[in-house]
Amino acid sequence: MNTQAPVHPRPTQPPERQPIGFWTARAGEAIRARTRGALHDIGVTQPEWWLLHQISLQPAGADREATIEKIGHNDTPEAIVEALDSARAKGWITESNSRVTFTPEGKEQFRRGADVQQMLQDERMQGISQDEFVTAIQVLQRTIQNVGGDAWHW
Repeated sequence: MNTQAPVHPRPTQPPERQPIGFWTARAGEAIRARTRGALHDIGVTQPEWWLLHQISLQPAGADREATIEKIGHNDTPEAIVEALDSARAKGWITESNSRVTFTPEGKEQFRRGADVQQMLQDERMQGISQDEFVTAIQVLQRTIQNVGGDAWHW
């Protein structure tokens, strides 16, 4: 485990004197940019990925409105509606009686996206133990609560 701070071209304050808001914002930006770029390379937007992932969890089909409600907070509900429309236009999903299911092409696109997501997770976890990761998530959750925020992730 590497506990030394990374070397930067400019001096920085020790971690205990640095703002958590700055680092969480920069981490979010970096993760989103990397994730969106890798998904783009296989022709998937991040909202489309969220949709494909949710459908993968519902073998009998995902309820359209429940899916929008569940993952809409990741971006906006409108972004999820656009992802539904786009995935249908690309031939990845079908919709019947408010149930959204994969087409064979959609299952294949989900598999490709899942492979990309696993590669990205492996990349993000380099040099980070599972315990460190869990601690980081718990610290961020507690920080949100401490400042009166309300965040939830399925």
